[in-house]
Amino acid sequence: MIAYKILGLEVTNDSQIIRKAYRDSILKYSPEKAPQQYKIIRKAYELVETEQKRLEYFLLGSQDDIEFEEFTTLCLNIDKSIPLKKWEGLCQLYQKSRSRQK
Repeated sequence: MIAYKILGLEVTNDSQIIRKAYRDSILKYSPEKAPQQYKIIRKAYELVETEQKRLEYFLLGSQDDIEFEEFTTLCLNIDKSIPLKKWEGLCQLYQKSRSRQK
């Protein structure tokens, strides 16, 4: 769930909040001023930009996941636990996704 931490998000945030966090992040770390940080932020956003990608990332992970070294480049803390409230939100997201596929 490192992609969420890089963007400063909760796992249960919706697409609108994710886009805003991404825009705010690239304003802070623009490609011209901080190309390495920009690449990491862009990679994180690509993992969670759509509801389907977020669900796949949560349930299956990703081969393109952010490496620990990339994560620490942005000097963020790691939280390996998922509180109950976040888990319930993810379950609701999963159920919504399943109902749309039917």
